[in-house]
Amino acid sequence: MQYMDETTQDIFLLVKRILREKCKVEGQVGIDARLAEDLRLDSVGMLTLALEIENHYRMNLGDEPDSPPRTVQEIVTLIKARLSERKS
Repeated sequence: MQYMDETTQDIFLLVKRILREKCKVEGQVGIDARLAEDLRLDSVGMLTLALEIENHYRMNLGDEPDSPPRTVQEIVTLIKARLSERKS
């Protein structure tokens, strides 16, 4: 499967595209951007982001209500972790 070998840069570009196209984020989207504070994602935006990622990769990101991802970097790291779990 193609997405198994995606690099951090590939994943970041996908997340960035989803944020712009589906979540309607405008302006700079950096790897260190905070989802709520910097990108102004509300709960609907967060859900949209999660669902788009899950649909793209056909995976479940998981439910961790105590420590949800707060930055783009944390989202990328989470995706990489889930993809590596598939390889094992």
